[in-house]
Amino acid sequence: MVLNPWLLLGPLGMMVVGILAVVLWKSRYKISLKFFIFGGVLWVAAIIPKIIMDGTVTPPFYLWCVSRFGVFWGVVLLGAYVGLRTGFFECGSAYLGFAWLLRRRVPQSGGTVVSRSVSYMEAVAIGVGFGAFEAILLALPSLAQMAYIFLDPSLLSLLPPDQALLLEEQLGQPTWVALAAVWERVFAILAHIFATVLVYLAVAHRRPILLGGAAAYKSLLDAPIPIFQTMLASSPYYIVITEAFVGIMGLIGLLGMLNMGKITSKGGNVIRNKQ
Repeated sequence: MVLNPWLLLGPLGMMVVGILAVVLWKSRYKISLKFFIFGGVLWVAAIIPKIIMDGTVTPPFYLWCVSRFGVFWGVVLLGAYVGLRTGFFECGSAYLGFAWLLRRRVPQSGGTVVSRSVSYMEAVAIGVGFGAFEAILLALPSLAQMAYIFLDPSLLSLLPPDQALLLEEQLGQPTWVALAAVWERVFAILAHIFATVLVYLAVAHRRPILLGGAAAYKSLLDAPIPIFQTMLASSPYYIVITEAFVGIMGLIGLLGMLNMGKITSKGGNVIRNKQ
């Protein structure tokens, strides 16, 4: 199979999307870079326990589900587990982050101390940073691996035959697959922004229902992934269906941002905080 170096556009495009999201929001609303970095820290805080779980409890849990309920329902339960885990850790890290920011005391000139406030636009910037860091840090290892192999395809011969064949198939896919990865990151960032802002409003207005809504939205975003991977892995429409789903969830997030005043009963405060 002939390797397709144009696939490098995938991870490169993911990184560009993440960087552009930060640059555009920062320049448009003059937001300090520290808010974007803080969003990235929240993503790291959420992903670490997920990685630990994937190396410990997730494999035996999946095997137990399959042995107990069969492949189909085992995968469905795994999807529920993955979704709930994402909702809990990602929204949980955002909740703790905003709770800390909004309660933190900041010294002022003259010796006075005031509570730190976070504006609506700064909260959006934290959501942008959350999604942008994910896009960049997910793309970097993929970009490095692909670049090494494209520069020296003989490296494939050093891998076990099954792994080499799988990697060769992946690196021989058509170029549109790379563009699909970029598409996914655009809508994933929109989803992260929406959920992060919901968590911000939950903390700022003491509305736990908004935190629950954010967690449910994030759970629904990730829950179908194991199902798609298992049930559609051999289908030529796997990538199309998966990316279409992410696109739909991203559009829901965008519509949610455009109608945030209707989602929360304190919509007037949301509008004023934008200033």
